[in-house]
Parts: sequence; structure tokens; C-alpha cells
Amino acid sequence: MGELSVIPVQATASHPAPQLQQVDRKLRSEYSRPRDGNVESNLLILLHGLGDTAKPFAHLGQSLNLPQTAVLALQAPARIPLLEEEAYQWWDSFDHLGEVIQNPNPTETLALLTKVLEHLVAPPTAVPPGCGWLPSQIHLFGFAQGASCAGELALAWSRSRPAAEHLASLVSVSAPLLSHPTLSTPAATKVGLVFRSGEERATGAASWRKGFKDVREIKLPGGRGREGMPRGMDEWRDIMRFWSEVLIRRSALEFGKDVYEVTGGVAAAQQAGPQPQP
Repeated sequence: MGELSVIPVQATASHPAPQLQQVDRKLRSEYSRPRDGNVESNLLILLHGLGDTAKPFAHLGQSLNLPQTAVLALQAPARIPLLEEEAYQWWDSFDHLGEVIQNPNPTETLALLTKVLEHLVAPPTAVPPGCGWLPSQIHLFGFAQGASCAGELALAWSRSRPAAEHLASLVSVSAPLLSHPTLSTPAATKVGLVFRSGEERATGAASWRKGFKDVREIKLPGGRGREGMPRGMDEWRDIMRFWSEVLIRRSALEFGKDVYEVTGGVAAAQQAGPQPQP
């Protein structure tokens, strides 16, 4: 006979701002809270491309204005040498002759970003205090090298954790994975794989599908003048549709003191409900 139990709902409306200097002093980031109120149900982490900085991606995250979504734009930890302007890389990308490294090693960066995630999901009562996010509330967005980094980070995070603790989603724009995943169980993180016409082979969708259980391909127009990040509502439409399916949207009622969750399954609920009259 099923049992019907009622437990208080414990929901967090807001989270402490990340203190990434506690993780590593060289980390730079920009953080902003949702514009649509005090409920923070999602955290979108943005990773820029090779040679960029966090600032334009912080502006992008704010302009997207995703509901109940805080934005954390991370800056790659290493500056590209020999360039006067501020330009950063997620890992060593050029050799001493300035040639592109074909098989870069992301190990050090992934270890650093894993510590960032651990800080984000640690409870505020921990020592040092964390931000209290659930992995299921964390979403990644990356462009080019930043997208490859985001993909490898989501895979690395999933390898030692059950599916319920995998990151919620990842949008990758114009980037392949660096690795060739051989997971017995692909990561549960949902992937929006964005690429332009002509980039199919370079993006390597087959590798993404080996690493992740749920991969949706989003194809944008290609050709001259159609490179780089999505531009305009037409190119963002399918990405926004993807986010509409994976982002959490909660009612303010969930944060009231007298809200309870009913557990025990359908059978228990039926037994507890009104019985038909003979």
C-alpha cells in the first residue's frame, strides 16, 4: 500500500555572488543578477573565444535577458604573448614561433574551471563559502575555443558524478571537442550544437554525440559575411528556443513558508483522494 507524504519545499530565491579570487587570484570575471526580479533559478556561464576578453560576453549575457538567469562571464586565464592588446586564451595555443598548436593540452585549465564549478555548487555555509547552485541550474555558453573548453569541462565534470549532478545544458558555437569521448554512459548535459553552413566537418558532431546523450544541431547561414557569433534575432531564434526548454522557471509561490511537496507516487495520491461512491 503506497504512502503519501508531505514535505516542506526548500527553494533558494537568490545566491551569493561568486568570489572567484578565493579559487585563484588570476581569475577574472563579470557577474550580473537577473533583471526580471529577485528569483535566481539559473546560472549562465559564458566562455569567450580565442583572443577575446570577458567584457563583451558579459554585455551579451545581460542583453539576452534570460528569465530568472544570473550571468557569469569568465575570462580565460592566460594572456596571448607578444600582443599589445588584451587578448586571452584558455590554454597555450601558439608555439614559440607563433604557429598554432594542433593538439593543445587543456588539463590545467579544466582543473581550474572544475574548482570554479565546485565553488559555485558549494553551500554558503561551507568553508570557504560557496554559492549554493545546483549543477542542474548551471548552463554553459561558449564560442570557438571557449566552446571547446565548455564541452571538455562538462565532460570532465560528468565523469565522476551521477547523471543527476551533471550540468544542465551547453550551447557550443562553431567549435569541436578536443577529445574523442569513449564514455560507456554519455553525459546527461543537453547540448545545443551551433554551427554555420560549411562548418559541419570542423564541428565534429559525431564526437559530441559520443560524449553527450542529447545533442541538438542548430545550423546557421554561412558564407561571406556570415562568420563568427550569431547576429540578429533570426540567428538567435533557435538558440533561444533551446534555452526555453532547458532553463528553469519558478513561481514566487515556491518560496513561501507554507509550500509543501507531495511525494509517494500516483498510487498513494489516489488512495489518499476521494473514493468513488458505491
